[in-house]
Amino acid sequence: MNLSWQRLRIRPKHRFATSQWHTDEKETIVVQLEHEGVVGEGEIVPSSLYGQSLESSEAALAAARALLGDDPFAIEAIVRRLTTELSDQRAAMDGLDAALHDWVGKKLGVPAWRLLGLERPRKQTTFTIGVADPELTRVKVDEALAAGFDALKIKVGTPTDDDTLSYIRSKFDGPLFLDANMAWTPREAGARISALARYRPTLIEQPLDRADWEYMQPLRGLGVAPIFADESCERPADVVRLHGYVDGINIKFNKCGGIREALKMIALARGLGMKVMLGCFVCSSLAIAPALTIASLVDYADLDGALLLAEDPYEGIERTGGVLSLSAAPGLGVRRR
Repeated sequence: MNLSWQRLRIRPKHRFATSQWHTDEKETIVVQLEHEGVVGEGEIVPSSLYGQSLESSEAALAAARALLGDDPFAIEAIVRRLTTELSDQRAAMDGLDAALHDWVGKKLGVPAWRLLGLERPRKQTTFTIGVADPELTRVKVDEALAAGFDALKIKVGTPTDDDTLSYIRSKFDGPLFLDANMAWTPREAGARISALARYRPTLIEQPLDRADWEYMQPLRGLGVAPIFADESCERPADVVRLHGYVDGINIKFNKCGGIREALKMIALARGLGMKVMLGCFVCSSLAIAPALTIASLVDYADLDGALLLAEDPYEGIERTGGVLSLSAAPGLGVRRR
């Protein structure tokens, strides 16, 4: 297999911010696997939170050349080797995992979701309203509602939370997902979450620092909303560790390493009676497509990373209101514009 890659620059329509960071522009990495005249693509979306960077991802890709072998159909064996040798660079693994599934689907002329024995993906996504000043927040909310999104995800953990949520609830009565991105301490989280009850949240995501996961258990007892782990849940083993401490988990492919590892996490969570959400970072549709491929298996999807862009360099994902769907096009079903 011939492996190559190049960086891709993308820009959100509006500055995207959480309680911890913000971005006006970023780069991802597009991976290409060529074999027997067929090219499979995937996108790497590194996050410094998990020890990933553009440079570390590219170093991992260089090392991966010796691990791919000569049979792209052997995805499970390849991912096992990558997991053993490149475990600390799961974003790079994700890009390779996606490219392999894209290649096999294109080679056989079938969509990746059919390869996995799944139904055609058609899933409601939340649309995220990042942290911003009140004027821009209202612009974002109005744009999202005008575009037909029927589930909103709000970044909380700031002094303007009440203003933001009061405005949203004055215009929107649908599902409201609240994501604190580790904003609170164990001491203050209970009061903060209790104060959010009047906004009727569907769930509350990662209220505490990733290392404080044990303190999330009492927050479930408040009865405000189910508590989901995001930053505290990276890989399959974390699902077992978090059982009993949270109600659900948010799986992101750059944390876990792609479709194969995500399927393990879903199976574990289901076996333990936990809810599952699929999440993402700001990215193009090339990174959204692998998660959407398996979205029929989860309870919630927050797959709006490409919808936040000023211009998405990939096309192929259809949106009707707040519902995303993939066609029966071979592979991941997206292509460069």
